[in-house]
Amino acid sequence: MTQTERMNAIAIIPARGGSKGIPRKNIRELGGKPLIWHAIHTALESGCFEEVVVSTDHDEIAHVAAECGARVHRRPARLATDDATLDGVIHDVVEARGHAHELVVTLQPTSPLLRVETLREAMRRMRESPEIDTLISVVNDPRLSWVEKDGKIVPNYAKRVNRQLLPPLYRETGAFFISRKRCVTPTSRFGENVAVFEVSQDEAIDIDRIEDWWIVEKQLDRKRLAIRVDGNRPIGFGHVYRMLLLANRLLDHHLHFFLDDKHTEAVAMVADAFYPHTAAPREEICERILAHNPDILILDILDTTAEEVLAFKERGIFVVTFEDLGPGMAHSDLTINALYQSAIPYPHVFSGPDYYCLREEFAHTAPRELSDQVERIVVTFGGADPSDQTHRTVAALAELIRERGIRLVVILGLGYPPDSEARLLADIRRLGISDRVEVKRQVSSMATEFKSADLVVTSCGRTMYEVASVGTPALLIAQNAREMAHAFGHAENGFVNLGLGADLRDPGLVKAVRELLDHRERREEMRARLLAHDFRGGLERVTRLILEKHRERTRERQ
Repeated sequence: MTQTERMNAIAIIPARGGSKGIPRKNIRELGGKPLIWHAIHTALESGCFEEVVVSTDHDEIAHVAAECGARVHRRPARLATDDATLDGVIHDVVEARGHAHELVVTLQPTSPLLRVETLREAMRRMRESPEIDTLISVVNDPRLSWVEKDGKIVPNYAKRVNRQLLPPLYRETGAFFISRKRCVTPTSRFGENVAVFEVSQDEAIDIDRIEDWWIVEKQLDRKRLAIRVDGNRPIGFGHVYRMLLLANRLLDHHLHFFLDDKHTEAVAMVADAFYPHTAAPREEICERILAHNPDILILDILDTTAEEVLAFKERGIFVVTFEDLGPGMAHSDLTINALYQSAIPYPHVFSGPDYYCLREEFAHTAPRELSDQVERIVVTFGGADPSDQTHRTVAALAELIRERGIRLVVILGLGYPPDSEARLLADIRRLGISDRVEVKRQVSSMATEFKSADLVVTSCGRTMYEVASVGTPALLIAQNAREMAHAFGHAENGFVNLGLGADLRDPGLVKAVRELLDHRERREEMRARLLAHDFRGGLERVTRLILEKHRERTRERQ
């Protein structure tokens, strides 16, 4: 914008001292700044005005306005009453100092969410459209409404249709009111040709009640969050489930997912949850995230490199990682490792079961009562089960199943290979236990399956937390060395951990199961230890931790 264009416009911010709804409203702090600061800042930052003037009758408002960078116009007492109109207030300023300005813009301090870019665009439209006399900010808010006419309540619409099919209904927001100077009189700011400029719903918020203040405070606290997550059949989809859980808790912020476009199933999971997302070649994702310019970046991609983390930190982005044992962990702003304990006690690493993000279906499931007899065993190793512990467990327990009349429910992960499933089913028939074994792949509620089980055999991954949350005794078999490092899956927390599957012999597995079948008191002790942990508060703790640590970092930089 040229100097001539700036000289052609004045911004006037009316701010009377008397505020009955919200005491000291115009100078009350909102987002750490006086309310009036937001309007002044938007006007100054836009670069559209030669002058930004606050009209007030109040000494403290005058002082704060001057400190915020505005010029102050002392409003006469006759224009500071409850009956005084805004038209007269604006005309008073124009008469005093606005003669040289072609455009007179009223900015209400009660619309603090107006964006600089929006104001610039509105000013550009006014300059490029000389036929417009007055341009006012509006939202298009069509609704089925009723009015009183001739003493009767009648519909204010021609045809009752869905809202999106109604004709436009523009509601003034008060964010800005742009007039040609010739249109500003003591009783009006309207010219003959009036146009509207649509603004977003948040920019349209006008603070009139304390409830409005709460809404705006929440809006100002919104962060731009980027979530980078991996998920496919070999590594499973637990990372995606966790990030969707976290996203559900962070809905009041601006969220955007970034995924490897080769992870098509993970992309579909995010798309089906209706979250904004970008799927791109892996080598392009970093640049896509940087272009998005988030305040907070959450990486749920297992071990990170120092280069991965520093690329974002150097741009001032707050970096959070999950289940990260890589070199990047030392450089993150916050690392959350529910499954692992860090070998080095970094102050920014939070480990242990307190930070496990329990899925909603488990968070709202009451623990089961302990059964006297083990009649139903659930076997599940999730994901792709690369070492096929599912098959070996079923085969090993076949004799015990026949002997005790136990029902076995086998739940296969999404990545379990079809050919492995075919071999499993053939072996179940060969072993003569088809009538006692049910194989499932698509399970709508794992919480229901675990709660109805008397015993669970599973791996040392996230599933063990879900089993623990319902108090079902469980035996754990580690799929790999990484799972062996999961600190929670041990006897002190209520599990029977049989170690690495590759080292486990079938007689040892059968013996462990038989001992639990025969000793109710041991299962009772396991249940008590499992339920000693507060998993249901984990998701809230993680969400709060991310936002609090980001606020701390922000304060340190200010």
